[in-house]
Amino acid sequence: MSPLNSIKSLNRPRVPTKGFHFFLIGFVLFLCSTTGRVFPSTDKLVKLGNEIFLNKLAPALKGKSLGLVINHTSTLPSGKSLVQALLEEGHKIQAIFSPEHGLSGKVEAGKEVKNSDLKGIAIYSLYGETRKPTPEQMEGIELLIYDIQDVGARFYTYITTLKYVLEAAANEQIPVYVLDRPNPVGGEMVEGPLMIPAFESFIGALPIPIRYGLTSGELAIMIKGEKWVPQDFDLHVVRMRNWKRHFYWKDTGLLWKPPSPNMPSPETALLFPGSSFLAAIQLNEGGGTPHPFHQFGAPWLKPLSLMNRLNGGQDFGTELEAIAYTPRSLPGKVLHPIYENRTCHGVRITITQNEKFFPVRFALETIKALQEEWPDNISFDALKLNRIFGNELLSRFLEGNIKYETLLSRMEEEEEFFKQQRKKYLLYD
Repeated sequence: MSPLNSIKSLNRPRVPTKGFHFFLIGFVLFLCSTTGRVFPSTDKLVKLGNEIFLNKLAPALKGKSLGLVINHTSTLPSGKSLVQALLEEGHKIQAIFSPEHGLSGKVEAGKEVKNSDLKGIAIYSLYGETRKPTPEQMEGIELLIYDIQDVGARFYTYITTLKYVLEAAANEQIPVYVLDRPNPVGGEMVEGPLMIPAFESFIGALPIPIRYGLTSGELAIMIKGEKWVPQDFDLHVVRMRNWKRHFYWKDTGLLWKPPSPNMPSPETALLFPGSSFLAAIQLNEGGGTPHPFHQFGAPWLKPLSLMNRLNGGQDFGTELEAIAYTPRSLPGKVLHPIYENRTCHGVRITITQNEKFFPVRFALETIKALQEEWPDNISFDALKLNRIFGNELLSRFLEGNIKYETLLSRMEEEEEFFKQQRKKYLLYD
């Protein structure tokens, strides 16, 4: 948020005390009433796709029966929800579809979400009995609108929901509008291997890297363009204004609204692509603490030795701190985290240079150091690890079947392939 500019003057007129008191009280009340809002100081701050849709496109669509794929992040910068804004403009909302964590975004990861309703509008959970809108749920819908904030990691399930919604739209030949939003971890960097079909699941349903560097709109165009879904539907992406590929969230001027219970900050989103698969090798990744994905540990870990192997994190634009902590169940965030109620010794990560931090490589270097120092403590379910990582390279390295250099070189080849593959789908410079 930009600070309010102060104006200095050498000869300011004297303000009567009583009038000043009234002004001061009013100003304080104004600030309190607008806590958390963004006050743009220039016309170069990012304007979301939903703002442009409401101002430019929605009036021509009045009378259409709408289906909304949304959650609590589907708001305008003013704080007004997309649902409220559409209803106030007289639009008909036939149904709402919500992803993992529910419409409120407060349901624990992995927990099934039930169907419900809002102001008489049916809310169909796409993380319950079904993961894809059914023909019965789509009945009467003339147009689908997708507006959900993503975090830019392949195994964050909102993009799987996006794919399944596009599939359902193609099956019913219903047009889709994707209201674009920033990728909070930037649009330049690409990291990680491609997902291969043998390990596709709900946490990885697309053949893309772990950190893919696309907005939701760009990804939707790529999904259709690469024929990863049937083609029989019209796709419209409502572009943002002023977003640049090199932007991280801090550059957008927008308020961060946690898209899920364990994603409290944009920094968490940047750590997430690497910290997530540490749990697959029996490390606590910060689950059950106030700092999910910002730290990791285990009862057997010796943090100072690990930090020394990682050169204190300096090579990755981070500062590392040795810590001890106890993971606990946190209703609404995580239940029964690994090493629940046991003291863990570990490392807390502070990112000092976003552009220098590569979360997947940092996690791989960490795993390599752990494997060399504490091989007897590393255990994993190969299928689970492969589904998270995208292929067998990491599990084969941990099993001693390939060298670390082979893992990296294969990953770099796939990253370069994807960078070339995605070029024609990029909407922003």
